[in-house]
Amino acid sequence: MEHRPDGAWVNWQDLVCASCSGRVADGRCATCRATRREFSQRSTLPAQAILLAAAVLALLLLVLAHLS
Repeated sequence: MEHRPDGAWVNWQDLVCASCSGRVADGRCATCRATRREFSQRSTLPAQAILLAAAVLALLLLVLAHLS
């Protein structure tokens, strides 16, 4: 996702296709469908991984604070 200057977030579903002038999310043409496939195959960091990293960081900070 990209951050717009006005503060709103833009994701791939907001893109407009240069070939057919339709929304990429609608998949009107082959270019739209290929772009939609490409974006859907990109992996994003799952929420569980972020929470696990935060828990490990908190635990590490507690151990470091206890040792000080």
